Amino acid sequence: MQIRILVLVVSQLLCGPAGMSSVSALRQFAYEPGKCAITITEVIDAMIKTQLGLLLGTRTRLSQRQLLRYDLYTPLNPEVRQLLKPGDLGTLKQSNFNPKWPVRFSIHGWGGRSDSCSNAAIKDAYLSRGNYNVIILDWSRQSMDISYQRVSKQLAAIAANLAKMVRFLHDNTGVPYEQIYLVGHSAGSHISGLAGKQLRPQRLGAIFALDPAGLTQLKLGPSERLSPNDAMYVESIHTDLTLLGNPSDQLSHASFFTNWGLGQPQCPNATATEFDFVCDHFAALYYFAESVRRPRLFPALRCGSAAAIRSATCNCRNSTSSSSSSRHAAMRQTCPGDQFMGGEPAVQKNGVYYLSTQRQAPYGYDDGMVHMQPPKASTIAATGDVRGWRLE
Repeated sequence: MQIRILVLVVSQLLCGPAGMSSVSALRQFAYEPGKCAITITEVIDAMIKTQLGLLLGTRTRLSQRQLLRYDLYTPLNPEVRQLLKPGDLGTLKQSNFNPKWPVRFSIHGWGGRSDSCSNAAIKDAYLSRGNYNVIILDWSRQSMDISYQRVSKQLAAIAANLAKMVRFLHDNTGVPYEQIYLVGHSAGSHISGLAGKQLRPQRLGAIFALDPAGLTQLKLGPSERLSPNDAMYVESIHTDLTLLGNPSDQLSHASFFTNWGLGQPQCPNATATEFDFVCDHFAALYYFAESVRRPRLFPALRCGSAAAIRSATCNCRNSTSSSSSSRHAAMRQTCPGDQFMGGEPAVQKNGVYYLSTQRQAPYGYDDGMVHMQPPKASTIAATGDVRGWRLE
């Protein structure tokens, strides 16, 4: 009975396209049709197996070394992974890892897997720029769990293993810590922050937190979740304040609230790769991937505070739009951007920013202007109030 209920709950939550092909661990991996996908069936099956193992007491206890996987991609192996392990010097020496190239880690979130299309998009974006070591951390054996509270209790241990891997690479290849960035999505953002804390007094070059998770992290202090001191530079990109994201501007040096952090124009499912239910939450990944390819594609307007984002009182100072005094007309102003979101390499910024995106890729604007728009309902809230917004 419990399993039947679990299937029904997950089926209702993960409502999206069901026709994607399953991913083979051995085939090529890229952000192209047929080379990346995770189906609803795969997620449900994995979560059911986790729950069954817990209910029946048959779930095998494994060490973090056994649970985690590090997939290396470089210009020499852009679509076929090479596995790395902390402490395994032989495997590292036999791989294509090059200490002269910057290192970029990608860390997925709850219910994620290393071979998701969003990871492929980020990996391909970095490799399109030239010589990088892109390492995707797969922690799917823990993330495929219906209980986020149970998942959250494991984040610190996962972060400790990630910190061990970073030290291993530095100590054995000489790659500077400042040349290592962590790109985390959702819970992966907090794994990144916790790893950064464990590396002190050494400091990573940057952490990019892509729609950092809210949920159990909302009540945690800076020592237990992502915070600005976890790297030389920390940037957060917020796209889903309605459900899974974190509204705080205290997680990073610079906080970018894309489309007010509410309904993303591309949703539901413009990328045709994520479940409709989490389209807003995953939008940050695709925006960031575009910014890596084109660092000046997402001009943003600096706002006075996160409260100005929540109340939509952040406005252009030098508007080129109509002088109408209506609320929505004021939100359709156009003005030069103060900074650019994301990018490669990281550029130090501070403060809270608003930016808008387009419905189809490329999602950013290449004119250097911020095109303000009224907030829209999220993917899961088509009408009515959204955290205080009355959408018309």
